[in-house]
Amino acid sequence: MQRRRLRGACLQCVRRKRKCDHKHPRCSQCVKNDQVCQPQTFKTSTPAVFSTSQPGTSPSAASEPLPTGSEPQPGPLLREAPVAHNLPPSATFFQGVLGDATDQSSHGEAHSNISPEPSGLAIVNYDIGLTTDESEQIELINSSPSSFQVPQIQIADGTFDSAIPFPFLSLPADNETSELDDSGQIILASNVADLPIITDPSDDGNPGGFHPIFATDRLYCPMPWPDDMLASPERRFLWQYFLSIAEADFLCLDWGDVGHFYGFQHPYITTLPHMALSNNALRASIFCFAASQYQLRHSEGSFERIKALTGSEAVMALSTQNTQVTDDNNLLSMISAATLLHYFGTERHDYLRFASRLVKLFLTRAQSGQGSLPSFPEVSLSEFRWSVISTLCSIRQPSPPLGDEICTMIEMRDSEIQQKYSTAFQRWISHPIYTFSPRLVNPLLRIGRLLERQLSQLGDPDIQLDDSWLTKVNEAEEMLLHARECDMNVSASALGSADPAAVLALNESMYAAGSILLYARINALPATAPFVRRQTQLVTTEIAKIPANSHVSFAIVFPLFVAGCEAIEQQMRDTIVELLREPKGITFNRGDLVGALQNIWAIRDLEPGLPWPYWVEKVEPQYRISCLM
Repeated sequence: MQRRRLRGACLQCVRRKRKCDHKHPRCSQCVKNDQVCQPQTFKTSTPAVFSTSQPGTSPSAASEPLPTGSEPQPGPLLREAPVAHNLPPSATFFQGVLGDATDQSSHGEAHSNISPEPSGLAIVNYDIGLTTDESEQIELINSSPSSFQVPQIQIADGTFDSAIPFPFLSLPADNETSELDDSGQIILASNVADLPIITDPSDDGNPGGFHPIFATDRLYCPMPWPDDMLASPERRFLWQYFLSIAEADFLCLDWGDVGHFYGFQHPYITTLPHMALSNNALRASIFCFAASQYQLRHSEGSFERIKALTGSEAVMALSTQNTQVTDDNNLLSMISAATLLHYFGTERHDYLRFASRLVKLFLTRAQSGQGSLPSFPEVSLSEFRWSVISTLCSIRQPSPPLGDEICTMIEMRDSEIQQKYSTAFQRWISHPIYTFSPRLVNPLLRIGRLLERQLSQLGDPDIQLDDSWLTKVNEAEEMLLHARECDMNVSASALGSADPAAVLALNESMYAAGSILLYARINALPATAPFVRRQTQLVTTEIAKIPANSHVSFAIVFPLFVAGCEAIEQQMRDTIVELLREPKGITFNRGDLVGALQNIWAIRDLEPGLPWPYWVEKVEPQYRISCLM
């Protein structure tokens, strides 16, 4: 198999036999000698999902030719959900999972480094008391937003401290056989026909256009299979489906903007699969997530049983691992698992609180120098913090509230803010995983906690805002203004920022949304106040700069919904409704975003002077959105 080739020295440096530092758009040597920097074009491994050209980019920047000897991949079966056969060559995934840039030349070599732990899922009963190394009790409380749908297959709603039997654990079918082909891929002899079949939209519903999306020649097969995946073709399909979603929808950046960075790899493809193959809790959470995605995108219940089963397995695996001494890598895997279960789990537990304690333990270890520093902390921590922000800044509070301690202890450290995932992004204002400035994360966490405290007053009249309230509001305002000032200083510096235009637009809209949350909600400025109207207009203006086919558009739900709650002009409302009607990217069970805004507008038009959080009290329960991801 042909090895991937990376960007080489520029043409001027090659001719003069000097060292090139590969900087873009001009290397340091060319800048120093005032020469035209002509980078040499090599073939790169560009994921298929980024192959479409974006406005303002050349075809060569937005898409790369397939490596020699590779067969062209079929077109995507879904507009927003590429399926198993819409993937790059499997070698891309092997190298991504192993975190190996170029040294693996065959599937066999790549897989030899993977040694997943046995799943251990055949145990019938578990003792699931939750403790940490610090003898601190971590509990998954049997409460969460009411959007969780408890499936029929669930045994009971009992507390998380009781042993739960699982008599319905899936076992290999008697007639299921498999064999290996010459390349080490598993060929299923049966059960393939029972898996979902969908149609390619380009076939216009012609029955001849139906394809089994579990076709074995399209699978990415980790070898050796973990026990739970080896026993179930459904899980192998869900694994492949997860990989396709992770590559297509997780990263809110366009490949034309980041693919030229030297040594850049997709942060999700190079971390989550590798973590999941050696961690039962994360792997089960991924199966549950993938099953949920399939149901939400295809409006059918093909994987209801496996979703319920893997959701329960993930909870019990988290409980079991939590009682054991674990390294930092397993801590990060557990954090990722709990974050996925917060939105896609089948059992109602306080996943955010559980994950927050693990984050505290991980950050404490990192600060004290204990344990080995893992190579991929930012994906897990970034996804968790963004989940907390999107939950706290929604119009439905977590139950029970997270509280000041948790929101403070999970804030980003200065070193994390400066790191920005990779040195390739040092001149960016924005973080490649958040797709907005990392300096904005801590202010949003503080603002979210203040909003949560205000919402708590609706359910408990005894909760009163004490003397420290004004101090905390001032601290949040100071943090927001300081973050904004730092980012503006970077933009005004001699080098400036290297963020793509769409990413800059999203960052501006996020700052405007943060200002709306602070001043319109917490400080009770009316929606008719000039400042609030300017910030609301700024959100829609900046979002309009993001091309509709850009991956950056996957991240517009948060600022648009926040601005929509304060929008009073009909034209602006119509614009927001049009943009939110079909959110792109990962499919969440958010509820009806447009219906929620229309309900809010009806309430606020009827009582224009009603402040936050009292207008939330009048919102119908089905429209109390709890997810702004």
